[in-house]
Amino acid sequence: MSPGNFATWVAPMKSASLEKNALDHTLTLSCPSVFHKNQVSERYVGQIQKLAEKNLKTKCEVVLTIEQREAADKSGVENDLFSIDVVKMADEAYLRAVEKAGLVPGQTFENFAVSSSNEVAHAAAKTAAKKPGEVYHLIFIYGGVGVGKTHLMQAVGHEILKKNPGKALVYCTGEEFTNEIIEAIRNKTTPQFRQKYRKARVLFLDDVQFIAGKEKVQEEFFHTFNAVHKEGGQIVLTSDRLPAEIKGLENRLRSRFEGGMTVDIQKPGFELRTAILLIKAQQKKIDLPMRVAQVIAANVESTRQLEGMLLRLHGEQAARKEPLTEELVKALLGKINGEVKGGGRRLLPRQIINCVAEYFQIKPGDIKGARRIKALVLARQITMYLLRKELKMPFAEVGECLGGRDHTTIMHGDNKIAGILADSEQLRLDVTNIRKAIYQHSGG
Repeated sequence: MSPGNFATWVAPMKSASLEKNALDHTLTLSCPSVFHKNQVSERYVGQIQKLAEKNLKTKCEVVLTIEQREAADKSGVENDLFSIDVVKMADEAYLRAVEKAGLVPGQTFENFAVSSSNEVAHAAAKTAAKKPGEVYHLIFIYGGVGVGKTHLMQAVGHEILKKNPGKALVYCTGEEFTNEIIEAIRNKTTPQFRQKYRKARVLFLDDVQFIAGKEKVQEEFFHTFNAVHKEGGQIVLTSDRLPAEIKGLENRLRSRFEGGMTVDIQKPGFELRTAILLIKAQQKKIDLPMRVAQVIAANVESTRQLEGMLLRLHGEQAARKEPLTEELVKALLGKINGEVKGGGRRLLPRQIINCVAEYFQIKPGDIKGARRIKALVLARQITMYLLRKELKMPFAEVGECLGGRDHTTIMHGDNKIAGILADSEQLRLDVTNIRKAIYQHSGG
């Protein structure tokens, strides 16, 4: 029996009595309600009788009665009909279903960090998982690379399969869907291909923009979409852009995509990046202090790079056998930045000074000058920080570039910017935009 049917119909019953007669046995089972008794009588009493006779090695009559569940006996052991761990069976069925569907084990709602950048998409996904096909027949999630589209889609699948491991769920990428059609045509197995997809009651297609411009693929997906939708199934699609912006997409598909719930996921902010780091560290059993996570999140924007940074940091820690500290993180960040810049042209101090001045709409001479207006002081300290971080210049050299300032002044400015980067969203935005401008101007 499936875990769901077992938990619904068999687990609630109790063995009220087992009487031995001259030639056979009578097994009396109590059911919690009339409806329950009728369902078991119609569907399962024959199986129960066969199992009883197999174990008793004699004929056995099964009698169903209506009685409330009895409490545990004095020994504390419940009088269960069969000594089977229903929860364990359900977990095993869920894991088998996840593997069969090709879902990633860890991509669940529990491991998905929520903030203002993805809260609408998260709410829609939770609704689809709770009531598949009832509220939103289609959810179209769009956003840039590495913002969590696939994770959210797969979280819906995990939630559905937890409740019903037997649900016909199909997950694939746009590329896989395309390749399967090509193979089906080549091997003359198109009916099997259509059976797999059109009989699905939950259909996930990741990177749907991949099928654009492919006439036969779009035709197959159009009929698949209609078949699943007609049966009240749940469809979730992800893309890197809105349906209206997907070039080469047929109008009939575009119309159906726009008829669903369209939600976007923006790039994660500092708080969300920090939360993602802490979740991933917990999954990988890495002891990551909050402050260290904040330093990484302040310097790395891509969620995929966050995970790579975390793994690299863990490797460095294991090699050095040192605890994870801000100093270790900053050293590694500096090394990675150096690797990234290695392929570009050599960056000069004046380019950084000019970009900071342009960003704050001041003159380069103001950065090197002595005036201590608040806006100029901030621009000057950001310049100190960037000269140190991007060019690895000694404090004394930075001081010479900025009008002959003392190295202690440079140390103070550099440390001040590094210290508040983790707490100030505006400062992070300023530094990120200036850094982008620097490398655009330098050709790096």
